[in-house]
Amino acid sequence: MCRFQKGWVEMDKLSLFAQMLKGNDRPLDEVEVSWDERAEVFYYNQVHGSTHYARAVPELLVEKGIVTPSSRVLDIGAGSGRYAIPLAKRSKSVQALDVSSVMLGFLEEEVGRHQLDNVYSVQSAWPVSGAVIGQVDVAFAAMCPATRSVEALKKMSEVAQEYGVICQFTASSDSVVDALKEQGLIEGDVKGPHNDRDLLQAYFNVLWELGYSPDVTYLDDTFVHEMSMEEAIESYRKRYEALGLEALTNVLDTLGADGGVLKIVKKRTLGVLSWRTRFA
Repeated sequence: MCRFQKGWVEMDKLSLFAQMLKGNDRPLDEVEVSWDERAEVFYYNQVHGSTHYARAVPELLVEKGIVTPSSRVLDIGAGSGRYAIPLAKRSKSVQALDVSSVMLGFLEEEVGRHQLDNVYSVQSAWPVSGAVIGQVDVAFAAMCPATRSVEALKKMSEVAQEYGVICQFTASSDSVVDALKEQGLIEGDVKGPHNDRDLLQAYFNVLWELGYSPDVTYLDDTFVHEMSMEEAIESYRKRYEALGLEALTNVLDTLGADGGVLKIVKKRTLGVLSWRTRFA
């Protein structure tokens, strides 16, 4: 096997790419509390934010023949149902797995609102034993930290009879960030869950080293997000701690505000990675 030299430590390719996944070793109870605390905000953003990807991703999976009316889908890290709901409308059933009971509570509200009877909540961390979830055709995960390990990806491939799917944002920008760059106030955007090309590369490479042949499709979205001037100042100062208040305020002023409300144009690119889980 080809090996890489990193400092004085020699490692094989799979180990190198596994490190790039940036998995989290926090205790499970801490993870559960963290997501419980964030559930209300996530649900609010799901209902009131852009719904482009909630439509585009399931449509892509149907177009590629990954999801069919007979598919049994496992949504790992389903949260409040951003993808579980539209997937359920296009498949036989969806098992919505999440570590947070609060998230699943919001999901169940959405299931009732959409009058669905084929979505089943499973409160659990990932990976889990196959006996907990049973057999599925498609294992799906979108922006889910629990899938950032070789073990987690192996488990997705093990439980899914046909396909694995992972969605990961690779680029994110907006009109405020663009203006800050143009003024020379920042050199680049901060790394974050919505702007991480390296993570998608790591997923691809780990699956490749495991013997699969992943495919990636990129989906773009442009939308307008409204914020008050005060909210914008607070948000961007948190993101760019070294940025002075006066400089930021001046840039925001140049973008103009209608009745004290800024209309910020946001752009995102989502990579949809899929692979057949059964070797030919």
